[in-house]
Amino acid sequence: MEMYDVVIIGAGPAGISTALHLECLAPHLVERTLIIEKARHPRPKLCGGGILHDGLVILKALGLDGTQLPLFRVSRAHFTFQGYETVFSSQPERALHIIRREPLDAWLADAARKRGFTIHEEEPARQIIPGERFVEVVTSRNTYRARVVVGADGAHSLVRRTIAGNFRLPYSRALVLWVPPSEKSSHHPEDAYFDFTCMTQDIPGYVWDFPIIMDGQVMRCWGITDNNIGPHYPQRLRPFLAAEMARHGYRMEDHPLYGESVPHFSPQNAFSAPHILLVGDAIGVDVLYGEGIAPALEYGRLAAEAIVDAGERNDFSFRNYRQRVLQSEMGKALRRRAAFAKTFFRLRSPVIQRWIWGRLSALVRWSTERFLVNWASGEPRGTIRTRNLGSHSEKW
Repeated sequence: MEMYDVVIIGAGPAGISTALHLECLAPHLVERTLIIEKARHPRPKLCGGGILHDGLVILKALGLDGTQLPLFRVSRAHFTFQGYETVFSSQPERALHIIRREPLDAWLADAARKRGFTIHEEEPARQIIPGERFVEVVTSRNTYRARVVVGADGAHSLVRRTIAGNFRLPYSRALVLWVPPSEKSSHHPEDAYFDFTCMTQDIPGYVWDFPIIMDGQVMRCWGITDNNIGPHYPQRLRPFLAAEMARHGYRMEDHPLYGESVPHFSPQNAFSAPHILLVGDAIGVDVLYGEGIAPALEYGRLAAEAIVDAGERNDFSFRNYRQRVLQSEMGKALRRRAAFAKTFFRLRSPVIQRWIWGRLSALVRWSTERFLVNWASGEPRGTIRTRNLGSHSEKW
């Protein structure tokens, strides 16, 4: 049985960010950390691929230049409802960026390897066995023992199920597909669109359409989400999305369609257990925007700090990890988004929604820009510096 100080399960943005932040804070842990990934990079990943400015801020603090990636910069986002429209325009440095997860995740994993981390790919975790001093991780190849296990294994996290038992999180349903640009579409080719008209059909969510670069070509990512908030009878998403795409010159049935269910972020979700931390989608996904990448990167910083602090104190209970997350600027933003979504998606009356969109669009735009985005700018940033651990490093 191999022994490590830290075993990270999942080599996506949350898991790799945890490793990279550990390397910055406690370099001695690099050789004592193992990253396990069930697939092989570049791996298929169902994700719209939106990265707000916050994500690039975090990457820059890690010494990584996100602009090296095949990003599509979106400076204007249109939010619409039955003819009403609110347009968010941003400066280039604060634009919404879109990227396929395949190149992003592979780029991050390569950065981790270059900094000395070991990544075992195509090795899915089968069982997590908590103990008083260690956690055992049983995979398809081996059994590992670790002082700390980081569950970065996504929306359907095995680690979360291990520590949360049968507790089932509320979840969103989503369909997504990628199509070439259409000359029949009224959408501007460089803008993003989010249409909430589906709420009148008892679908508490929205339809999206935005540009994305795939294999060097500009494509469009279309999708629909049902956030499953409030009393409603789940509706079929496919017909509504097909009808909306048809208005823009597409036959949805001509393109591969993918579906996913995504658990909601909530302050009441499982965050940790003795010797175990969850990060990223394993805790839950922002229900308002469905944003996952930038929060995943920030979870890595918070988890790495918690791990280093645990080593200094020789206390791996992680009893304060939930508070650490919720009191961070990211945690505050996610809590505000969750509260806003619970209210907004319950107001499905067309009359009320038209009043909101017609009368309160300026207020909604101001509150979004002030309270719901750009949370990373509120944290002290800059290059992350190595912490002087002194003799504490031997406690591991």
